[in-house]
Amino acid sequence: MLMTSMQALSGAGRSPGVTAMDILDNIIPYIPKEEEKVERETTKILGKLAGDVIVPAAISVSCTCTRVNVARRPHRVGLVQLKRPARLDDVKAVWREFGADLAGLALPSAPKRLIAIREDPYRPQVRLDRDEEGGMATVVAALREDPALPNGLKYILVSHNTRMGAAKGAILVSEYLIKKGYIS
Repeated sequence: MLMTSMQALSGAGRSPGVTAMDILDNIIPYIPKEEEKVERETTKILGKLAGDVIVPAAISVSCTCTRVNVARRPHRVGLVQLKRPARLDDVKAVWREFGADLAGLALPSAPKRLIAIREDPYRPQVRLDRDEEGGMATVVAALREDPALPNGLKYILVSHNTRMGAAKGAILVSEYLIKKGYIS
């Protein structure tokens, strides 16, 4: 999996962060330690739980991270090589069903769907899609075949780094753990 992650200003923190003059009309091409973190976390997110241990997915992830001049909501470009061919409609159907069991638990912070698909080739856009499902859904669009890679697909997504990625995401995980009886 190859990924380009365009990180929002809100991920830069306040100290030292990115100065206004550095980011004004600019893209910062490198974020220290961010690429390694995204590569590591992606394999964990796509991995499996074995008892109380996360077994990372056995996939290769390569990521480039840049800082862009938007306030919130990272923007990512993904390139995936599948083991076998897949129809684009089938990939979209899998994405639409992803997390359906979570929505069925009626948790207060859970979105109706974790992944929202846009058919518009000019989406997703940070300003237009940042608050989908209260910031708790990832918006994916521009899914297309990549002729340069056997069974390759590419797509663009946005996900809210301060809602699903942090504050509200942590609340949702807590609600889930309580509902499943892991904590009281």
